[in-house]
Amino acid sequence: MQEHETEYEYEPFAQTEEYQRVNREIVHGWVNTIVSQGAGGIRALVDVACGVGTMAKLFLESLPAAWPRPVVTLVDMSPKAIEQARVRVEPEATSVDSICARVQDVELPQAGYDVAIWGNGIHYLTADEQEAALSRLRPAIREGGWFLFNSAFTDESRPPETLPFYRAQIAKAVRYLQSRGIRRERVEARPSSSTFLPAEYYADLLSRVGFSVQEIRSVAAQLYQTAWEHISGFTQYATGALHGYGAEVASQAMRYAVGPAIEEYGARDAEDRPYIQRNWLAAVARVV
Repeated sequence: MQEHETEYEYEPFAQTEEYQRVNREIVHGWVNTIVSQGAGGIRALVDVACGVGTMAKLFLESLPAAWPRPVVTLVDMSPKAIEQARVRVEPEATSVDSICARVQDVELPQAGYDVAIWGNGIHYLTADEQEAALSRLRPAIREGGWFLFNSAFTDESRPPETLPFYRAQIAKAVRYLQSRGIRRERVEARPSSSTFLPAEYYADLLSRVGFSVQEIRSVAAQLYQTAWEHISGFTQYATGALHGYGAEVASQAMRYAVGPAIEEYGARDAEDRPYIQRNWLAAVARVV
């Protein structure tokens, strides 16, 4: 995930119980698929747009105990992110290398990796950037190797029954801004991160760049108020929802609106806590 030379706005959400739970479930599914196909180990792993290493750590922890620890390469735009990721990943790896680059521009060794992972970030790129990134990744994966990615920003991520929450949050955020005398700025286009693409798009994209699609599934998570406040503070999320407002005020307003919106439209768990279901897309592709 990216927004790099400032403090990591994603890190608080990545440390929530909900985020850890759903991504651990996704990673376990990935590893089970790899094992079921007869793999006996992973020699080299690359984590692109690694952020602070949350997904790589979960993945390495999920590998069978009998497998040797792989060599890991971390790719991110931010040196600061890479250093934080290195601290998390080193205990689970034989060694850790790093490349500071955007995923769509990175130069990777031909057939250098058994597995490439891209956690919670593909949706931030435009369609052209996504294709450029995957076109660079595929030659870097050895024959028989795997490409794994996930996203909670697809067309299927928001079940129909949850849409009133999103509408209410935006309406309440706009009223909050209006009460402070903050007006919408004029902009030329909506940010690409506000476009939610369907699972079929990603299946077609994988096939188009030469991957064999093995599995695309949906994994549900219950997200509570604190998690939604973290999500709503993301620059891309807030400016995508409040199109035309500045990033700082949009984030502030979207965070403010979580509480009343989730109380009004959230489902309730056994402890009567309100939550909104969010569906993660989890994809498995292979080089064959």
